[in-house]
Amino acid sequence: TIVRHPVPEWSEFDAEDVWGTVLQSIQAAVQQCDRPERIHAISVASMGESAFPVDAGGNVLHAAIAWYDQRTVAEAQWWENIAGRERIFTITGHIPRPTYGVNKLLWLRNHVPQVVERIHHWLSIEDFVLWKLSGSFATDYSIASRTMLFDQRTLTWSEPLLEQAGLPAAWFPPAFPSGTAIGTVSKEVAEQTGLPQQTIVSTGGHDHLCGALAVGVTQAGHLLESIGTASVIMAVSDAFRPSPELLAAGCNSYAYVVQHTYVTLGALNSAGGALEWIVTLLYGQGKQGTVSQENYTQALREAAEVPPGARGAIILPSFLGSGTPYGKSSARGAILGLTPSHNRPELVRALIEGLAFWLRDNTEMLCNLGIAPPHPEITVIGGTTQATLLLQIKAEITGCPLKVPQITEAAATGAALLAGMGANIFRSGEEAASSVRHTVQIYEPVAEAVEIYNTIYEQTYLPARRLFI
Repeated sequence: TIVRHPVPEWSEFDAEDVWGTVLQSIQAAVQQCDRPERIHAISVASMGESAFPVDAGGNVLHAAIAWYDQRTVAEAQWWENIAGRERIFTITGHIPRPTYGVNKLLWLRNHVPQVVERIHHWLSIEDFVLWKLSGSFATDYSIASRTMLFDQRTLTWSEPLLEQAGLPAAWFPPAFPSGTAIGTVSKEVAEQTGLPQQTIVSTGGHDHLCGALAVGVTQAGHLLESIGTASVIMAVSDAFRPSPELLAAGCNSYAYVVQHTYVTLGALNSAGGALEWIVTLLYGQGKQGTVSQENYTQALREAAEVPPGARGAIILPSFLGSGTPYGKSSARGAILGLTPSHNRPELVRALIEGLAFWLRDNTEMLCNLGIAPPHPEITVIGGTTQATLLLQIKAEITGCPLKVPQITEAAATGAALLAGMGANIFRSGEEAASSVRHTVQIYEPVAEAVEIYNTIYEQTYLPARRLFI
């Protein structure tokens, strides 16, 4: 997606850019089909929080503020003060942060009131694409949730929150389960893309959740970790339970793309990013972007030769906040236990172990709250799954087997499955996910290493964590 910066600190998505990219992607996919007339349905996996304001005539009034754009900090604080942190969480399952859709709408009201005066529709990215494809206004439960205005118990827009924010309910599209048919592609879109005109348009979902569906994470008790620059842990449950413990931990909980289930999400903002940082610092030229694949290979190979415990070195990876389950955004990383005998491999291994201890803390929290079973199998996706040492150490520190599906474009695959549900090819999310054929790599915990890491966790890691987080 093309990102524009009207002010250096701002990031926005232009509607024409987004729609142009969608058309190009569909055209490229159709051209790879031997028989495009067999295409039955299309759906959308999208980012969660950005949205376009649209007027009564279908004109987009302003660019979509990027989900990570921080201009909405003041609006987020106002909204938390007015509506109440606990109340927002209890209704929406989301902890107030600047990223969510309501804050972007409030920012427009405060800074570009002439735009808000003309709004008839507030369309998140998925909603915008569905509308452009079919002419229908619709969203799914997972994307609606990321506005922080959606009631997780009733799965409808929250009238009390909308009233408190001073926002009309009519601006927000009807919300449906993921995989619901809402119409067919327009004649214009069919001509532009090569899609058959009878192609069904179906609600999709939040991209992370679509990816989880594609790799078979569909039932209560299933766990997934998505490792990229950040790390996200996701647990599936059969009910919405916004407990005080989840609020204190910093976790979000909201509707999943599989009907009658919810997800609980925890995160660490610097995971793969932290690994890239330390490899760049120690094996590269010290500047971001200068590390090569050879540097990574060497760093991981040497770290694998270091015994468990990194010879006493410990790294707490709170470089951009503690993440869940501690909920302390002001926390910062710490490197402890260093002696002159430590070298590069020990520090790389210490960071990898720190990331694994973070995962253990989260899985144990989810287990203690009854959201995950003891020692669950954890499905892992994301770019950092290429670091096999990281995965093996995570298996040994958590005591859980790790399953790594060999699948590319998981989010897009999940959207395709939801399209299949909209076309009644699949009757459920479970049936859709079971249709995907892929190989799986399993990382089993080694008993001897598990025992060593249990001792390190209790005697060294936990005291260090309590001191610094």
